[in-house]
Amino acid sequence: MSLRSDWLNEIVLTFTHVGDAKVLAGLCLLGAIGLIITKQWRNSLLLIGSILVSYGLNLLVKFTFQRERPQDNRLLEDDGYSFPSGNAMVGTTFYLFAAVLLYQRYQKRWILVAGVIYPFLLGLSRVYVGVHYPSDILAGFALGIVLVIALNKLTAQRRKQISVNRNNTNRAV
Repeated sequence: MSLRSDWLNEIVLTFTHVGDAKVLAGLCLLGAIGLIITKQWRNSLLLIGSILVSYGLNLLVKFTFQRERPQDNRLLEDDGYSFPSGNAMVGTTFYLFAAVLLYQRYQKRWILVAGVIYPFLLGLSRVYVGVHYPSDILAGFALGIVLVIALNKLTAQRRKQISVNRNNTNRAV
């Protein structure tokens, strides 16, 4: 019994493309412009760096493992190696880090929830269309999360530094 159906295939095929390089690059550019407009220069560079570092690391790991993609039951053709999933890794890094940056500004829990759910669904879609094994997706998630933790530490250090500077300048001598 297959879980696939024509209507679900169409939805998943459309959704799987939110992790494509062109889509991520466009969203990253829009996000970086938004951050520049709000004078968050460092976060803008970190957001761009999130994509570049994640993509570069993904290529390095793919080249190291050189795992072939599944051959059976594909709805989509994709080239390159399978492990780890680039869509899952770069998608997790970008969408989750963007959610962290938005949460820092707006403090709405749903932003973080969306930042987790979106990459999760993206990863599931890659298995559904037959271009990745579940382990490819899990590795992509894990590496993406590690990168987000590192990026968040960079933004946290900066927030702490700004807070210390503000507190020191507000005190009477």
